Amino acid sequence: MKKTRKKKKSKWSIFLKPIKIILYTFLAVMVLGCLAGGAVFLKYQKEILACKEKAESIMSKTSKSDFSQPTDTRIYDSSGTLIGTINSGHYEYVPIAEINESLQNAYIAQEDRRFYKHHGIDYIGLLRAGLVYVKNKGTITQGGSTITQQVIKNTYLSQERTFQRKLTEFFAAPQMEKKYSKPEILEFYCNTNYYANRCYGVSEASRYYFDKEAKDLTIWEAATLAGISNNPSKYDPVAHPETSQKKRNQIISNMALRKLITEEESTFAKEQPLTVAKIYEPGMKENYQTSYAIHSTTLELMKNDGFVFKYVFNNKTAYDAYKEQYQEVYQTKSDMIRKGGFEIHTSLDTNIQNLLQSNIDERLKKFKDVQENGKLALQGAAVCIDNRTGYVVAIVGGRGTDDEYNRGFLSKRQPGSTIKPLIDYAPAFESGFYYPSRLVNDNLFDKGPKNSGGKYFGPISVREALNRSLNTVAWQVLADIGVDKGIAYLGKMRFIGLSYMDNGNTSMSIGGFTEGARVVDMAKGYAVLANKGMYSNKSCITSIKSQYDGEVYNQNQADDRIFTEDTAYMVTDVLKGTLDKPYGTGAGLGLNVPAAGKTGTTNSNKDTWFCGYTKYYTTAIWVGYDTPKAMPGVYGKTYSGRIWHDFMAEINKDLPAMDWDMPATVSLSNVDSIGEKTTSETGRKDLFSSIAEAAARSDSSKWQQEEERKKLDSQSQKNLESAQASKMAADQAAAAISATIAELNGLQYRDSTTDDKINTARKLLEQLVGTEYYDGLKPQLESAINHAMSLPKKEESTTKPQEIGPGMTKPVETTTPVFPGDMDPGGVGQPDGSPGGFDYGPVQEEPGM
Repeated sequence: MKKTRKKKKSKWSIFLKPIKIILYTFLAVMVLGCLAGGAVFLKYQKEILACKEKAESIMSKTSKSDFSQPTDTRIYDSSGTLIGTINSGHYEYVPIAEINESLQNAYIAQEDRRFYKHHGIDYIGLLRAGLVYVKNKGTITQGGSTITQQVIKNTYLSQERTFQRKLTEFFAAPQMEKKYSKPEILEFYCNTNYYANRCYGVSEASRYYFDKEAKDLTIWEAATLAGISNNPSKYDPVAHPETSQKKRNQIISNMALRKLITEEESTFAKEQPLTVAKIYEPGMKENYQTSYAIHSTTLELMKNDGFVFKYVFNNKTAYDAYKEQYQEVYQTKSDMIRKGGFEIHTSLDTNIQNLLQSNIDERLKKFKDVQENGKLALQGAAVCIDNRTGYVVAIVGGRGTDDEYNRGFLSKRQPGSTIKPLIDYAPAFESGFYYPSRLVNDNLFDKGPKNSGGKYFGPISVREALNRSLNTVAWQVLADIGVDKGIAYLGKMRFIGLSYMDNGNTSMSIGGFTEGARVVDMAKGYAVLANKGMYSNKSCITSIKSQYDGEVYNQNQADDRIFTEDTAYMVTDVLKGTLDKPYGTGAGLGLNVPAAGKTGTTNSNKDTWFCGYTKYYTTAIWVGYDTPKAMPGVYGKTYSGRIWHDFMAEINKDLPAMDWDMPATVSLSNVDSIGEKTTSETGRKDLFSSIAEAAARSDSSKWQQEEERKKLDSQSQKNLESAQASKMAADQAAAAISATIAELNGLQYRDSTTDDKINTARKLLEQLVGTEYYDGLKPQLESAINHAMSLPKKEESTTKPQEIGPGMTKPVETTTPVFPGDMDPGGVGQPDGSPGGFDYGPVQEEPGM
């Protein structure tokens, strides 16, 4: 048997053997890896495909705006002055050219040393992370993510360390690298990192920690920021300065190791003490101007999304459903604004705002009681609108400037009589069946309201009833035109405080709302009267710029016609009387320019108002307690009216005294005794609208009813005038008889005139048959006659007068002696001192009818 001969090993075989082992091992690992990968894929196929699909969806929709945080929302007044900042971290996006190269190098050295070489995935880093993952039995304890992957995580994914998130990053990163350049991705990274202490993005972090811009960072400052963003809670230099410095120095060493800085620079940077400036600019506290601006901006954003606003509701179901929908959308938009990213320009005039605030504070300064929450108990709120533009120029939500609760648009209060022009009289004038001179019977009705002071005037014109603020008349007017019709007009004027429970509620006529009215809504409602019946859709917003979408405010919002120009003019003309009529509830509050307005006081004086306007401005004022309670002696004319007067006098003082132009379709016509238009000259005139009359005529059935009413009223007035004339004649006759009785009883003798007086008195007494005077005067007169007839008769001279000159005579003395007391002192005359005899005179028309 032959011996097997061993092959002689060459020196190359010794050298190649380890390589073969490594290759075989690598191939084995690769095979096993493929097998394991296949197994994993088969097991988690759905999850993997889902992650891939998610990554594709993300990258298909990505845009550069995704990689920036919202900036602070800033609010400006009408002059462009910043009046409010809603702090979202003072974020500012900076381009890569304005980020110091030291920070870029720090991130590359620490986070992704092969950043400029890979295409989104660092497979070596990923392999290292995978081995650790296996070692820790499925628990992810370290990354391996590239800067590209971290940008995706920061922007689109959660911070949780899960397999699904890592896999989504894995699929998305290569796609991002195809879409964006390396500098752009590094720019996104610096602007999306969080640096602790509410610092989002490198710009705010640079200002907060080092009081400088990102382009001016030193090596050690850049290394500090890179360390913070690696783990903000752990490496925060404010909370953990030692840990932060250690991390900083580690990053500096890595920068030197990667030849990104020199050893000298590294040594110098490490020697620098870790000092931070902590320069933090807090957001401004919300004030009355900014809170209303945010509210108005919220509504504009809702409009942009097509939200349909509703104000009048048929039932509880519709009301509740709308309120829920509104609140959800409103909150979303409001939160969006407060998170930042908006620049809001307003019409709010800070000078006018300060004047209005100071007037409220000054007038109410003596009321010093406070609530349990520390706020002043008695409060005031006001809104001023520039009628020339339709914009709100001032809104005061309370006394002082420390109270953030803005009662100008947040609080709903009972409006009292200030609602009457808007819900009662203007809609009634629109119908054509009511006009300033129309008479309405002012009486206390069963289940009706009472007039303030308990006084009732009977038939009274609408004009005077509104100036006197008579509740019974307003109540009748709204009941006649229909409560829901009046409410519909408030809905057209965007009144927020309307409820389904108000439908058919006649107490709405005098301000009896279920919820109440806002001050801003009252101001905008009165501005409709000031602006020829047009409602302005403007609030206080003149521009809204989004950080991402540019200008998003529609400035071309057309005004809405609410009332005809005729109605607005006639109501305005009537409301002037509130200020200039002696019986007007706002008498004494007139201005140096034509003005109109209305007072309002609720039950027990719990809410007091004054709403009024000139050609230039409309202002609504409310005074009351946050928790309503009685305010004895406080009325709409007192505090609210005085605040209105003082404020409006100041802002109108340098303006021309412009009045409202009477429309061509309004006429000043003669008015008869029942307040109706007549061609006869009566000496009294008032306003009538041909447009309103045409509207009334179009309702043929009601027009006929009104014509019948006018006939009845005319006949009733004639009967009343006849009765008044008869009463006056009876009063005069009774007075004449009483004077005659007194005269007869005072005689000491009778003469030739005595019989004439007796006959006249008896004729007058016959006229009083059937009156309240007859039975009382008859026996008195008979007794007086008997007395007179029992007296001696005085003898009179028959001697002719002696002529003493051409056309002149001299009286001749009688032969009958004159006894003391015979002459009636002062002669026989009337009680008012007029000469003897009785003049019935013409029947006088009662003033004011």
